[in-house]
Formats: sequence, C-alpha cells, structure tokens
Amino acid sequence: MGWSRTGGAAVIAILAASGCAMGPDEFGPQVTSDSAPMDNHMSQFRQVLAPHGTWLDLPDAGWVWRPDPNVVGADFVPYSTGGQWVSSDWGWTFESDWDWGWAPFHYGRWFSTPSAGWVWWPDSEWAPAWVDWRWGNGFVGWQPLSPPGISTGLSWTFVGANDFVRPDVGTHRLPASRVQELMRQTQPVGEHVVASEGHWNRGPEPEVVARATGQPVPLAKPMTPPTGHPPSAQAEGGHSEGAHRHR
Repeated sequence: MGWSRTGGAAVIAILAASGCAMGPDEFGPQVTSDSAPMDNHMSQFRQVLAPHGTWLDLPDAGWVWRPDPNVVGADFVPYSTGGQWVSSDWGWTFESDWDWGWAPFHYGRWFSTPSAGWVWWPDSEWAPAWVDWRWGNGFVGWQPLSPPGISTGLSWTFVGANDFVRPDVGTHRLPASRVQELMRQTQPVGEHVVASEGHWNRGPEPEVVARATGQPVPLAKPMTPPTGHPPSAQAEGGHSEGAHRHR
C-alpha cells in the first residue's frame, strides 16, 4: 500500500543545494544508484540514505529504508543510538552523530517490523522529532510515532532523567524488560503540535529537565524548520518561525 504525501519541494531544494541531482530512471527494488523519478515521494531522500542502508518495498507500508547494521550497529534503535537529545525552540530534537541524520530524524516515521527490524518511512514534513514522550518518578521515555495507517506495538525507550541529555543516550537505555513497569511510573508529557498527518510532540519542558538533572540543558544548533508549523505557544509568545537558540 502506498501513501500519498505532499510538500516535497522544500526537501528537493535542500538536496539540490547539497549537490544531490536526481535522474529520471525508475526506482528499483534495492536502490544503489542516483536514479529515481522526481514524482516519487521517497526519491527525495534516496541518494542521501542509499549508501547507508537498503530500500525495501513492504506490502503494508510501501517503500521504506533500513539502516545497515554495519553502519548503525546491530542493536540500533532510532532516536536513541548514535546521538543526543538537545532542546530547541521547536521542542526536543535528536542531534545525530551521523551526517545523514538530518533526514530520518527530522522527516518521516520509524517503526519496527518482525522481518526487517527498524525501518524508516519517508515523508517531507519536518519536525524536531517524530516521537511521543513520557515523564515521571525520575524517568523519561520516548517512542517513535508510527506512519499514518500503520499500527505497531509498544517501542518505548526509557532512561533515567539524569541520563536523558547525555551524549550517545542509547548507551543509557534501561532494559526492555522494565518498559511495562516504567509505563506505570510515568505519564504522557508534552504539547502535541498538529501536523499534516497526525502530530508531533514538543516533549518535557526544558526547565523541568534542568531541575531534574541539576544542570543547564544542551541547546540545539541554529535551525529554521523548512516545513511544518511552529507550536501555538510560540506564536502566542511572539517568537517568529526563524527564531532559534544557540549553543
């Protein structure tokens, strides 16, 4: 089943600016070249991600990308492995250690499949991170938001609040066997921001995280989101879309 999505012009412009030209050829079952039709939504990210994984055509989701375990590690978990949570004007954002991380951690959705493991479903709408959040009793948890129309099981990552903003946060993940217990100890947190499909979540307030950790939260690099909507709270506070924090 394919998904009809719009708003890809901004992403195409980003790829064009970075020197990624896209050709007219058909998109194959495993793309390793620079050929894909311009009207194929997934092709906007093909060149960036093809060297680091494999594109798969799944029956219920259409084209998705699976990262290469040799690149990300066999125990890869999105929004956990190879990066750090930092605070931005748009909410908590995952600052990836990989130079291609700007694509799958700001656009599209991640979900886990029994056959392929974690895969990324492409979409052109930007968000600081497509996740939901939980907080409470000294713990923080987050779960990737599934693509529209795809139902998946629980895939929460939990860490102690003191470890939340540490570099390589995935090394501090609590065991999966504790997820049900930690679900009972935490509550949903964060402002839901309406997207063209579903929502994204700003996450816990930075001031609350700073009090829990006893230190200032790390701040995102300057960013101006190319797509999506700013949180309503920012609009009421008089911040512009181009506003951003500095390290």
